Amino acid sequence: MSKLRFYIILISILIISSSAIQENDCDIRVLKNELIQELKPDFKYDSSNISRFIFESQKQGTEVQVPLFSGEKYRLLFNTSGISTDFEIKIYDKKVGSKNRKLLFSVKGSESNKNVFVFEPENPKTMYIDYFLPGTTEKDLTGCIVFLMGYKIG
Repeated sequence: MSKLRFYIILISILIISSSAIQENDCDIRVLKNELIQELKPDFKYDSSNISRFIFESQKQGTEVQVPLFSGEKYRLLFNTSGISTDFEIKIYDKKVGSKNRKLLFSVKGSESNKNVFVFEPENPKTMYIDYFLPGTTEKDLTGCIVFLMGYKIG
């Protein structure tokens, strides 16, 4: 009976430690707190979105819709510390497939040594954030990008 208990404890420790290792790559609380500091003193926290990725052999992308109210001032922040490979973030005025879609903001991870990116739209309205990731041959590679939005106080 004691051998069975030993193996159960050993397996539990392995599961807990492996999940902790994966979470360290993308500690949402830490990444989000870094962005909240970028709002001060003029902007107040509004909302956030965490995009988690499991890298594949093929290039992949996803789009997130962000509704904004006209007449307000917004600051859009991205923390890419949770992603270890190249990435691309693009913000458009219309969803993918729309005619006359206009690029409003773009950043490539390979062109910057920063992890925090800031965009303040001049004419707020619904925007579409596209994330693009290259394909990789590495196995079990995961990551995340944390997006946070704030609005101007006063």
